[in-house]
Amino acid sequence: MEKEALTELLKKELIIGYMYGLDGKRQEYYFEKSPSSIASFIMLKKEQADKIVLTDTLDRLVLDTFGEFINRYPDRKLLQEITKELVPMQLDEKEPVSIPIVSAEEAQAFWSQESQQRAWIYCRIDAPEDIHGALKGQKKELIDYAEQMGFVVVGESEDIGSGLDFERVGLAEVMKVAGDGRMDVLLVKKLDRLGRDTAKLLEFLRGLEQLGVKLYSPLEGQIQLDYQSPSLSLR
Repeated sequence: MEKEALTELLKKELIIGYMYGLDGKRQEYYFEKSPSSIASFIMLKKEQADKIVLTDTLDRLVLDTFGEFINRYPDRKLLQEITKELVPMQLDEKEPVSIPIVSAEEAQAFWSQESQQRAWIYCRIDAPEDIHGALKGQKKELIDYAEQMGFVVVGESEDIGSGLDFERVGLAEVMKVAGDGRMDVLLVKKLDRLGRDTAKLLEFLRGLEQLGVKLYSPLEGQIQLDYQSPSLSLR
């Protein structure tokens, strides 16, 4: 399922569908809670399941079935709404609706990724050109560090040029992405990769801090401003 469609589906009130096959194996799915969706799920999955159990996300029973036929149902009013949709499908008077259904594995992977901090990678070298592949080496080191820290890398930018010059395309992209709220963490190999002009560097870091972006380095740990003195704190 496309990420946007998955995001939209998982924002809605959900039903968890547990399918038990003839071999005793269980499969778990998520789909939107509505009488039509419940009826369609039962009919779409009936050939693959000996029994279906539907619950809400608090594990409260909505209903269960033997095949396509409803067995238990604690909410009679909801049952009536479901059977209005289900019975015509069972009588071949109406086709099941094609509804968005996501497996539990796909949903859990999405939620796990959403809980991770989004990291942006920034690399810079002072040389006029990258003859020896130093930028590639920095990038790999930062990708490995992100994995070690449990960050999900969402993008990268780079510059070739002096650290005294803060008018750099890659550095401007960092601030644009931070301002758009598309990163939680900025990763650099060392603090001096951002720049070597102390006053401008402190101004840049204050900007990141105001946007809620944390700064990390595999060599220096978390880098923070120390407001008790005009300096930086390395953790």
